[in-house]
Order: sequence, then C-alpha cells, then structure tokens
Amino acid sequence: MKTYLYLAFKRIIRTGFHCYYREIRMCHMERVPTDRPVMILPNHQSALMDPLLYAAFAKGKPYFLTRSDVFQNRVLKWIFEGLRMMPVYRLRDGRETLGRNQEVFERCAALFSQGEQLLLFPEANHSLRRRVRPLSKGFTRILSQGYTQHPELDIAIVPAGMNYQAAARFPDRVAMFFGQPINTLGYWSEQRQELDFNPLRECVFEAITELTTHVPTDMNYEKWEAALEEGGTDFLDPETVNLQFKKESPPVRKKSRGGKSLAGHLWDWEFRLINAPVWLPWRWISKNKVPEPEFMSTFRFLYCLIVFPLYFLLAGVLLSLFTSVLTAITALSLLFLHNFIYVKLR
Repeated sequence: MKTYLYLAFKRIIRTGFHCYYREIRMCHMERVPTDRPVMILPNHQSALMDPLLYAAFAKGKPYFLTRSDVFQNRVLKWIFEGLRMMPVYRLRDGRETLGRNQEVFERCAALFSQGEQLLLFPEANHSLRRRVRPLSKGFTRILSQGYTQHPELDIAIVPAGMNYQAAARFPDRVAMFFGQPINTLGYWSEQRQELDFNPLRECVFEAITELTTHVPTDMNYEKWEAALEEGGTDFLDPETVNLQFKKESPPVRKKSRGGKSLAGHLWDWEFRLINAPVWLPWRWISKNKVPEPEFMSTFRFLYCLIVFPLYFLLAGVLLSLFTSVLTAITALSLLFLHNFIYVKLR
C-alpha cells in the first residue's frame, strides 16, 4: 500500500512541478550510484521544495530527513511520510526532543545496510541567500552510526547544488546539479571507530560551492547580489556565475527576460483575473500565513496543487449545468492551455 501511495504522490508532484516551473533541470543525476548506499547532500534554499524536487525526479525511492516542525500539520505529515520523509529534531524544537535523533540515526544506518538513498541538508537550515553556509555535524554523525552498526558498508556521498532563478517568485526556473561521488570509507577508521570529520566536511563544502551560486564570505553579499540581479544573471549556470567571483568582475546591467515591461504587467493581471477564484484567496494566505520567505514557494506550490484541480472541477460542473459538456471541456482546455503558456513563457 505504501509503495502505491509513494508512486502516486511522486507522479502527482512531478506533474505539478511541470505545470508550476517554467523550466526544470536535473543535471548529472547519473552520478548517483545505484549499487551501494548513498547520502545526497545539497545546499538548502527553498524549504520543502528542495526535497520534493528530488523526490519527484529521482530514479529510485530515496528517504529524506527534514525539520520536525513541518510534521505538526496532520495533512502534511501524511503526505511527507508517504514520500519517505523522516523528522530530524533541532535545539529550537526543544532540548528534550534532541534525544529522539538517536533513534532516527539508527534507522538511517539500517537503511544504509539495505542499500538505500538518503537525502539531508548539511547546512541544517534554509536561506534564500546565494551563499553556502557552514555545514553541521549531523551528516557525519549519521555516517558514523552507519559504519558503527555496519562496518562492511561502503557509503557514497553525492554533493548537490540547488539553483533557483528567483526561489520566492512565480513562475520560476530551477536546476539541481549532482557532483562526483565521494568515497567516505577513506575517512572512516575502523580501528578507532571514528570518522575524520573535518576533512570530510571541508571536502563536501567545497563540492557544494561549485554546484550552486556561492558568494564568497570575503565579498560584500548585498553588493554582489544586486549586481547579479541587475545583470540578468542566469543562476541555473553556477559554474559561470562563480567564475565571475574569481575574476571579481560583476556583470553589466541589462534587462532580464520578462522583466518590468508594460506587456509583462498586463499579462500578470490578465492571468490573475482569469484565475481570480484561486488567486484572491492565495493573496490573503501569502500575506498572513506564510511564516518565512523561504516557505513562499512551498506554500504556493501545495496550494496550487490542491486548489487548481478543485477550481477546474467546480468550473466544469457549473459550465456543464448552464451550457453543455462540450462547451465546458473546451473552455477548461483553453484555460489550462493559457495557464500553461503563461508559466512557460512569462
């Protein structure tokens, strides 16, 4: 039953992403090994969109560690557990909850022994800033637990980079880059039953900074972010962007596609007008219920995933009653096509 539930969620979310994002790139996913246990370590920018993106497009059925507070909502908890997500507890969740992490780590070790994939975010928090933050010890503790319980394992780490053009806005573009696997067995001392933490963390950190836009800490972040935005930078090409930091040459200012033109504004308002029964409630929700900017895209995506099908269903029923079934099907097909073109071209 759980397998069917997982596959159903995966197909629904993947379809939703194709209708939500202008462009989706999953780059070098073939680098994720399929013949041994794997720990995938991406940077973390857009709350639950990051794990959902990999869940939707991964070839296998990976497991995920995510912040425990998102499991407090019963509906979301049911969805996330169906997508093989497990809670991880932080100090802000209460010092008494930290003891539960040991049980989670032991479960992760058991999953590794079965050759499973596990994705977690080594920064241990999310931020829309285009800078990789220092990595926590969490992923190394899980690795240590895996080798302690199952010393015969050979666990691979695959660093990854999440890249959004504008994570909080809609429609957006996204690319996830996967790096070369890192052999963690070389960092484990079976004799001392210890993991060489610092060199491994440095190795993973350096790999992630090459797979996503990373404004170096010795550079003025606000200045560079403004220059990149004004220059119409393609953030789905982190290699080129990071090269600009090495050369210390900000891009020349130019207008980006679909910017603040009159035609663009008119199209935005036309889209909102046609979809007013969906857009008006969302406008209130986005201003009053979204707790952090990093959650904006997550709330919007899940809202659209639930509300748009209901909107189409209700509109179809009403049109069928007052006109004809053929007219209803034609009108809804044109509405869907209009919305799809807006997402892909705006």
